Amino acid sequence: MKRILCAVTIVTACWAANSFALNCDCGDWMNKGGYCVDYIKERIAVFPIPQNTTEIAALKNKPVTEISEGDVAIFNFSNYWHVAYVEKVYRDQNGTAHSIDVSEMNFGDRLTRTEFKTKWKSMNEREWQRATCCGVTDQYDELSYRKNVAVNTVTQVWSPDPEDTETADSPKDRGFINKVKEVFNRLAVLVERVL
Repeated sequence: MKRILCAVTIVTACWAANSFALNCDCGDWMNKGGYCVDYIKERIAVFPIPQNTTEIAALKNKPVTEISEGDVAIFNFSNYWHVAYVEKVYRDQNGTAHSIDVSEMNFGDRLTRTEFKTKWKSMNEREWQRATCCGVTDQYDELSYRKNVAVNTVTQVWSPDPEDTETADSPKDRGFINKVKEVFNRLAVLVERVL
């Protein structure tokens, strides 16, 4: 059974240099911008990055039962928190939300050593261990979509003010932005290797 390691905890995705999880130094991974919170910040610039678990709990500004398109679904997977952008909400005849479609980054399986070597061109065992400690999954910095996610799996919901949501950002635009981001990330890895 594959164990889902979703994103890095929001605590470790804050802009601090050291990770809360296992005291890993995750600053370089955070700077690359491939975590779930990075994607949410692209979609909703005013999304607050919590610095601790109290601030994570404070992100709940709307009951899960009132989830709607444009909200941020927050999931708690034991050791990790994960955030995803709500694209669509499915409701029953009574108007009760039962499932959602989401877009997200870094929601995937634990990064294997082989995947790390292939994607990041590194043979360093310690770097792979640090990446997994930092919550880097096989979907790090990759936009993905999940459909019909049960609403009862959502721990809490954060909803932006309507004027703070994206306006002209189409999926095509985001695809282009993600490609440019990938080029810059690869360039950074190359420069790091050369230096």
